[in-house]
Amino acid sequence: MSTVNTSDEELMGLEASYLMLTHKLVDENFSPMACAAVMTKLAMMMYKSSLSAEDYNLMVDTISDSRDLVRTFSEFQSSAGRLN
Repeated sequence: MSTVNTSDEELMGLEASYLMLTHKLVDENFSPMACAAVMTKLAMMMYKSSLSAEDYNLMVDTISDSRDLVRTFSEFQSSAGRLN
């Protein structure tokens, strides 16, 4: 597996881009749940394509184990407002 170094600033920009895309799609009357399902499916496909079977399973376990760390949109927007 090759690794690509990405800075925190680049990750924050990428996250903001995905958030804007999701808001655009929801504004176009796509279901937020459908958007989440498609993004999750694509993410899992990327992990499965890029990682060994062992690393893929570790990633899936890590994601599952982190379920309590996921913030709501409101929590995200509140913390983003504090950063600006």
